[in-house]
Amino acid sequence: MKIDLKWEKPLQLKDGSATNRIYTCSELRRIATKPGVYVFARRFSGGVFPLYVGQAKNLRSRIDHQFKSNVPLMVGLQHAPNGRRILLVGRVSLHRGQQKAKVLDIVESALIKHALAQGHDLLNQQGTKTKVHAIKSKGNHTSRQVAPLKMLVERRRGN
Repeated sequence: MKIDLKWEKPLQLKDGSATNRIYTCSELRRIATKPGVYVFARRFSGGVFPLYVGQAKNLRSRIDHQFKSNVPLMVGLQHAPNGRRILLVGRVSLHRGQQKAKVLDIVESALIKHALAQGHDLLNQQGTKTKVHAIKSKGNHTSRQVAPLKMLVERRRGN
C-alpha cells in the first residue's frame, strides 16, 4: 500500500497555566482538520526525540482535546528529560480505495515501532513509559544484515 504523509512545520508548546492547562499551542488554528498523525516531542542538543505518537481523523480537534483533557499525557510531557516541547503534525493523503482508519493505524504503528527501535521512551495512553526488550546480538557481518547488534522491541502484556 502506498501512503502519503505530509509533515507541517513543528509547533512550539507553551506554558498553558494562564488557561488552566499544562501546555498549550498558540498556533492550534494552523493545524488542519484533516486525518493524520501527531507527535509530541522534545528538541534537545540538535535532535528531536519523540515522546508520544497519536492519530486522528480530525487533527485540530484531537490535539485540542489532548491539551484540554489528557492530564496524564501532559504531565508525562512535563516530566520528560530536558528540551523544548514541540508538536509535529503529519497529514495523510488517502488514495482511491484506501480506508482512513486502516491507513492511520498503519502510519501510527510504524512511527511507534520506529521510535522504540531507535531507543526512545514513549508515553502510552496511561501517560506511562512503554516498556521494551533490549536484544543484543553477536555474530558475523552477514548476520548483522538482518539482526543489528542491538534491537529494541516493545514488550507485550504478560512478557
